[in-house]
Amino acid sequence: MKSILTIAALTTTVLAGVASATTVNTTYQTSGNPFGTDNLRQVVRVQSPELTTNVYAGLYQMTGDNGFGNFAAFCVDLAEWLHDPVTYTTQPRLFGAAVRDNVAKLYNSVLGGSTVADVIDTSLEAAGFQVALWEIVTETGSSLDVSDGAFSVSQNSGVANMAQFYLDNMGTAATDGYEITFLYNDGYQDLVTVSPVPVPAAGLFLLTGFGGLAFLRRRKKA
Repeated sequence: MKSILTIAALTTTVLAGVASATTVNTTYQTSGNPFGTDNLRQVVRVQSPELTTNVYAGLYQMTGDNGFGNFAAFCVDLAEWLHDPVTYTTQPRLFGAAVRDNVAKLYNSVLGGSTVADVIDTSLEAAGFQVALWEIVTETGSSLDVSDGAFSVSQNSGVANMAQFYLDNMGTAATDGYEITFLYNDGYQDLVTVSPVPVPAAGLFLLTGFGGLAFLRRRKKA
């Protein structure tokens, strides 16, 4: 069963009249291994209201229909397990606003406008980012500390330190640099995936204008 927080969030979504969710049929990119050929994962011991055990923390390499194609994803649900294949529905408001904002800040501060594949390319980075996400979506206290509280990790100090580094550097990061998609299934592990928000056409036009002005200045000096 999902956590009370998740159920409440879904109820709020229904009551708010959010548009119908999109259905996505997913599989692993590499048969039998959700972490793909690069195997970006490390073992950590997690303690949370849903689970206390050793688990893999890392970056999932998935593929989906309905326009998804190959995509990178992280887990946002410690209550259940991943499966192949799984049919998900997109849930923009799977969590409350504060959690969604912190998820957005984490992606913005770590990726800085780049893609997940461009930035997270080691098992330590992948596992650290995953643990940071678990802290954000699971912690019920006021501070984001992977060593204490409702959610904590142990037995892998490197991953714990990387996760805490990511969390400590979120600061006042933007919340609008990425399109964030939560994938929900009542019986299996829920996921999150992102893509950079493209610069609007007006912004591209403005950048082009600035480039033209710089070119004219150089010609005038010449």
